[in-house]
Amino acid sequence: MLYSSRARAKSTVRPALPLLRRIAAVALVATAPLLQAQTLVPNAQLDGSLSPWQPFVSLPPDPPGAGTEPAWAAAPDIDGNPASGSATIHISTAVPTTNAASGIGQCFNFSQPTSVDFVNYGMAFYVPAPTARDGSVSATVEVRLYSGAGCSGFLAGGSQGQALTAANVSADTWYRLADTGFVPAPTPVMAASAQIRGYLRQTGASPGQTDYPISLDRFVLVLNSTTPVSLLRFDVE
Repeated sequence: MLYSSRARAKSTVRPALPLLRRIAAVALVATAPLLQAQTLVPNAQLDGSLSPWQPFVSLPPDPPGAGTEPAWAAAPDIDGNPASGSATIHISTAVPTTNAASGIGQCFNFSQPTSVDFVNYGMAFYVPAPTARDGSVSATVEVRLYSGAGCSGFLAGGSQGQALTAANVSADTWYRLADTGFVPAPTPVMAASAQIRGYLRQTGASPGQTDYPISLDRFVLVLNSTTPVSLLRFDVE
């Protein structure tokens, strides 16, 4: 199952994770343009290191998350390029906690405050064969917009998630998870910075193991531009 969510600013209170979710239709295709040259995300393809990405875990008032420290790895890479690599993230399910999350994230400033009508954002994820695809965790990409530099002054946010089940995710395969038309409300908003996260989230289903690692690569965040891509699949030989 794929889910999406959106949140809006309410006074000065930051909305708790997870955000309100709704069911969304997806398309699974072999190839499509990725707008990689236009992405605003620093080190979007994890080229040679994890920096400036930082570990992310959910914290109270959200359910607390836990997992092995994220790390850069030469393989797998979405382009098969060991000089680039990907991020390996983990979530611990030793204490099953619905909606607890663990992964990576970063905040970055735009070159100037920008009027945003909609956002095209996403990431690629890869589930290695030893990771159980039992539906107990989901891969999630999340974006948040802010009125001030340094991710101050929350405006709006949304997320896309894919439950990792054997029925909808194959092992050792790259998938793309994206929302090409996230519309903040009220529209437009004047944003000066953004935060993007990629993480695993416990779904509440019973876990079959206590550690779930996956790889993340090719993050995209583009303002006011879109292509007809929802979910991409990349088979790796």
